[in-house]
Amino acid sequence: MKRIFRLAIALSAAALAGTIAKADPPAFGNGSIIVAEGYSAANTYPTSALPAIFHDWCNDDNGVPQCVPTVELEVVDAMKGRHLGYIYAWGQDFAASADGASLNFREFILYKLDGGDLYTISQDGGHPGGAFADPSIVMPKVGDQVLVGGAEGQVVGGTGKYSGAGGGYSTRLKVEVDFASGFFIYYDELYFRFRDVKVGS
Repeated sequence: MKRIFRLAIALSAAALAGTIAKADPPAFGNGSIIVAEGYSAANTYPTSALPAIFHDWCNDDNGVPQCVPTVELEVVDAMKGRHLGYIYAWGQDFAASADGASLNFREFILYKLDGGDLYTISQDGGHPGGAFADPSIVMPKVGDQVLVGGAEGQVVGGTGKYSGAGGGYSTRLKVEVDFASGFFIYYDELYFRFRDVKVGS
């Protein structure tokens, strides 16, 4: 009986191994992941150099800017650890919860990359935001408190090798806030996942 049982196990293992060997590899969408971390700088990029879609997003009906520059960050290829360029971000409609425990806002990002520029806009239901973590549990390195969250949005064009770019993106973030300046000063983790866009070379 033991021999039959062992034979059955051996046959089952062989059948499983054959199934695994013949299985197709998982299909992943065309895309890239880029990473930014460390200290941010103030975004001083000239908006006059940005496309019309930025001005349509930023300005109200009277052409008065309703967005503000936020940060500049270096970005790298997550797979190769290679410098890709910089991102420049603008935000609007900043809103904190009544208890001050969370924050969300709308965002436009310029990705100034080696092969050209790429533009993204956050979308309804996925605007950047998150909750402030208890500093005794998630301790900030240099700021006052850590905001943990993410975002969803769309690629809305580009230049150079990204002139025909489109598709969705998502971010996951863990950033430290300096409440005195209202500024995201340190990015512990910032991941951009482009589902249909190759941003590396």
